[in-house]
Amino acid sequence: METLIGSRLFWLALLACVLPLLGALGSRWQLWPYSLGLLLLLAGLLLALPVLGLALWQRQWFALLLACLPLLVLLPPLIQGLRLPVINDISTDLVSPPVLNAAARLRGPRHHAPNYPGPATAEKQRAGWPTLGPLTLPLSPREVKPLVLDLVRERGWQRVDDQGADNMQIEAVVSSRWFGFEDDVAIRLTAQDGGTRVDMRSASRVGKSDFGANAGRVQDFLADLDHKFKE
Repeated sequence: METLIGSRLFWLALLACVLPLLGALGSRWQLWPYSLGLLLLLAGLLLALPVLGLALWQRQWFALLLACLPLLVLLPPLIQGLRLPVINDISTDLVSPPVLNAAARLRGPRHHAPNYPGPATAEKQRAGWPTLGPLTLPLSPREVKPLVLDLVRERGWQRVDDQGADNMQIEAVVSSRWFGFEDDVAIRLTAQDGGTRVDMRSASRVGKSDFGANAGRVQDFLADLDHKFKE
C-alpha cells in the first residue's frame, strides 16, 4: 500500500514540475495562447502544494523534493510581482514618453495599442519605482549611440528601427526567456546641455501586469550603459 501511495505521489509531483514547463514552452512555440500557458503554470503550483504536504506526511522524500521545485522557482517572483503596480508600460519620461514607432506596424489586433496608456499608468509607476528616470551622459548623441547599440547586441535584442545614421532613437523587440512574451523597447537620445539625455521605454504587447519585467529591464540597461561609459 505504501509503495502504491509513494508511486502515485512521485508521478503527481513530477506532473507538478512538468505543467509549468509545458505551459511556458507551449506558449513560446505558439502551440496555444499564453493565457492557457499561464493556467498550466498555475495548475502546477496548485498541484505541488497538496503533494508537498502528502509527501511530507508519508515521508516520501523524492516526491517531496520534486514538489518543492516549482514552488521554489516560481513562487518568489510571483509573490514579488503581485506586490508591484499592475502596469505593463514603463518610461523614464512620463511627460513625453518615447514613441514606439516600429511597434505601430509590428503589433497586431490582439496586442495592446502602442500609444502610452496615460496619466493613470504614470502615477502607478511613480508609486512603484519613484527613482526610475533618464540617464545623462557628457557625450553627444552620436557618441552615445554606439554604446547603446553594443548593449542591444549583447542582449540579443532584435533591432527594428530605421537604422539610418541620423536616427537617434533605437527600437528593439525583446522576447522573454520562457514564455516568449514580446516587449517593445525604445531608447531615445536627446542632446542636452553639452551632453545626452537617454530616455527609455519598455512596453509589453499582452497582459495587464508585467510583474516588474519592464522596469527591471530599463533599470538594468541604463545601469549597464552608465558602466560602459565609465569603462
